[in-house]
Amino acid sequence: MADSEVKPEETPGKETPAVSEELVLNAKSGEFVKANRRKDGRFAKKSREMPSSLEVTRLMRTLLNQAEAGPDGHILKGAHSRFRKMFDKIFEIATCGFEQPVRDRQGNVILLEDGKPLTYKDAKMAMASVQAFKELMLRAHGEAPKNDAEIEALQTQGVKILVITPPAEMMRREILTEPEHTKLEPKFIEGEIVPDKK
Repeated sequence: MADSEVKPEETPGKETPAVSEELVLNAKSGEFVKANRRKDGRFAKKSREMPSSLEVTRLMRTLLNQAEAGPDGHILKGAHSRFRKMFDKIFEIATCGFEQPVRDRQGNVILLEDGKPLTYKDAKMAMASVQAFKELMLRAHGEAPKNDAEIEALQTQGVKILVITPPAEMMRREILTEPEHTKLEPKFIEGEIVPDKK
């Protein structure tokens, strides 16, 4: 398709309708609300701009650093921030024991002869504890430094293009192509079907 001098937005006769903002009485609530009206008199949708990632990050940090308010809307004295509460939960998961009591079909804990509960090591609890520990260590100390072998592996794992040029003393310098093979067709056994007489 050839480039034209007139762009589709600038075609004559098609003008984008101008939008004006005005106050309109809402029939259901009886309150005045802002509405956008086009040049032809019809209502237009309000343009919603996406917030930038910097604004979202700033908002999330503000919300996480605030202490949660009580039911009356006031922040209680000595209340921890949301971030501190989440940190305490992760710390609790990282330090909890992964031995769980064995229960019977009714949900009661099975006790040993000495009165202590019969326990087993829960692998899922252990994995959750290790993952929580990793998260805490990553946030507190950063990522572990890579050793020399890992750095060398990262450098050599990229895609490399290798061009092989034939030496000048080569006897046959032409490149041979692989000959085409004939397509194999299946052969069937010629014979008779003999019914089994049992």
